[in-house]
Amino acid sequence: MDLSNTGPGGGEAGHGADAAAAGQCPVAHGAPAPQAAIPATELPGSKTHAVFQLLNYWTRPQSFIEKARKQHGPRFQVSIRLPPRAVYVLTDPEDIKAAFTAPADVLHTGNGSATIEKYTGQSGLAWLDEDAHRIRRKLMMPSYHGPALDRIATAITEMSKEDVATWPRGQAVPLHPHIHRFTLHVIREVIYGGRPPAKWDQLLDLLQEMMRFNNSMASPMLLHKMSPRGVKILRAVKWTGVDRFLKLREQADALVMETIEDHRASNFRGDDLLSVLLSITHEDGSPLTKGEIRDEMMTIFLAGTETTAAAIAWAFVYLSRDKQMLDRLRAEIDRGEDDAYLTAVVNEVLRVRPSIPNIIVREVKKPIVIGGVQYEPGQHLWISAFLMNRDPEVYEDPDAFRPERFLNTKPGMYTWIPFGGGRIRCLGDKIALLEMKAMIREVLTQYELIATDPAPVKARSRIVVNVPADFARIELRDRVREAAMV
Repeated sequence: MDLSNTGPGGGEAGHGADAAAAGQCPVAHGAPAPQAAIPATELPGSKTHAVFQLLNYWTRPQSFIEKARKQHGPRFQVSIRLPPRAVYVLTDPEDIKAAFTAPADVLHTGNGSATIEKYTGQSGLAWLDEDAHRIRRKLMMPSYHGPALDRIATAITEMSKEDVATWPRGQAVPLHPHIHRFTLHVIREVIYGGRPPAKWDQLLDLLQEMMRFNNSMASPMLLHKMSPRGVKILRAVKWTGVDRFLKLREQADALVMETIEDHRASNFRGDDLLSVLLSITHEDGSPLTKGEIRDEMMTIFLAGTETTAAAIAWAFVYLSRDKQMLDRLRAEIDRGEDDAYLTAVVNEVLRVRPSIPNIIVREVKKPIVIGGVQYEPGQHLWISAFLMNRDPEVYEDPDAFRPERFLNTKPGMYTWIPFGGGRIRCLGDKIALLEMKAMIREVLTQYELIATDPAPVKARSRIVVNVPADFARIELRDRVREAAMV
């Protein structure tokens, strides 16, 4: 996607733009010389114990992070990991740009996804850095772009029609589970191409059921770093869901391994991800192990579905509560001439509700100064897309859902970051945008959206994403049936 550096709706404000517009010189010629960088450890932050910070973040992710910035400013520290350790939050666009463009050997992401390692293992692309990441990423890219993307786009259109037609009507139900199932179907196309495994339906059910563990308070626990005794104790406490999760994971792993062997035995090699992974070799010429292939597949099964499903669910929450916006979008869809307003709606959803509100943690490997703060090796940086997107210096009236701000305006490269940025930007960004547009288009074509509770919906954590607290509980009514009754 071609992203420009211009901020949406006057978005790059706050850096001399207002002064220039007023005819004043934006450069403060008489300003004092910059002061020496302060150590990151001197950044302000809550003194509350990490356990309580984690609890607050899990139950009230939006208010927790917004309160922290209000109290401490654009740079602060939180402690929401166990064992306790500081994480330094970046919210200013210039700080974020500096982090995204830092040399590959200065900031690493390989240790930043510990929360999801219970699913993904530690050998996939997300855990590689520097040359290893660059090489693996280049090899995997054909599965997400070019002819593969054309094939996936066609499949998305067909799948959206088939899936949406089966959704329940006439009663308010959480739409998120249905959306998540659709995104899993799309990722099946990415991984297996037009050759779905024989036991796909069984694997689909296992994956979706296993990922329901993400709704549990226990889901952020680093099970892979716990002692066998600690895990055994957790498994015995049934309400945590740990025992059921581990059993489901074992079953899902067995089926994934079976699909790898079936694909290998078929000798078919296309542009699907599994074919590409089977062709990758290490420097010594040895192929990826089944475990390494499994890790890459499970990473995309998780990260490629949870994020997009959350964004689509939020889109329906906002659309169901604004009839004027809904009517305007539906009119555009019915005309079928262009998708300018649909694109603006998608961009605004991803601004207000970025699927991953706080981008994968960067671990400092070499000293770096960002925004006048000195970060040292071993410290962790957390880029907050959510806070940056809610900054009135970046977006006018930032809490308002207003797609018009993106009409005839491209999102800014460092002021709209739902897919991350720099070398670690999401490989599947174009696929996610296609999914969002197809799902919104199909639902509005087939149904009316009825919000049974018009009150604003709060967010809740679902492992690394934020979803509507009611999982997008909306009633669908058949448009064709209602038209026939008039």
